[in-house]
Amino acid sequence: MSHSKKVFISKYLINKVIFYLTLSDIFTWGLYFMVNSIVGIYLESKFGGRALEYIGIGTAIYYLAKGGLQIPVGLFTDRIKKDKDDIVFLLLGNIFMGLPFFFYPVIQSALPYFLLQFVLGLGSAMNLVSWRKLFAENLDKGREGYNYAVYDTIMSIAGAGFALLAGYVASISQVYFDLVIVAIGGLMLSSGIWVISIYFVNNRKSNR
Repeated sequence: MSHSKKVFISKYLINKVIFYLTLSDIFTWGLYFMVNSIVGIYLESKFGGRALEYIGIGTAIYYLAKGGLQIPVGLFTDRIKKDKDDIVFLLLGNIFMGLPFFFYPVIQSALPYFLLQFVLGLGSAMNLVSWRKLFAENLDKGREGYNYAVYDTIMSIAGAGFALLAGYVASISQVYFDLVIVAIGGLMLSSGIWVISIYFVNNRKSNR
């Protein structure tokens, strides 16, 4: 490969940590926003006429848990040098974001749903703080804007794909709806593969 081609390719590449973090977000937040767009239809079959009321309360619980726990998580991770704690917190956050969806098909009342929303909020808090910290610490110097642009472009494309998929999921029968919700939880858990991959990037800036 000629030197000019190498220069051209390297100009448009992003480092491995940013790449893995982007993939992690596709399989967590990309899928979360997809589910969030159809969850009202899904939970209506569980709660009947009180679905909107329960979804409102559940959403409030989620945001209170996410908002209330981010500062403690941030303070804790800032006390530990290097980035192993951030990777562990991100991995746990992704797990806690995915687990609740395995239990959605067996929800019979509001209380379990509220508990699952709290777990989802906890996972979101752990995910957001550690992900943002790792992303910021591993940006390529002088190419920060490009790194963010690549991330947002990939997430937008993934979001468009998930939006189309959500429309299809919303039209299928209840039996398959349950399977899809569980599958989404499984895909969220699979995002841990990309988080673990970060640990094996030897030259990552956040571990210096």
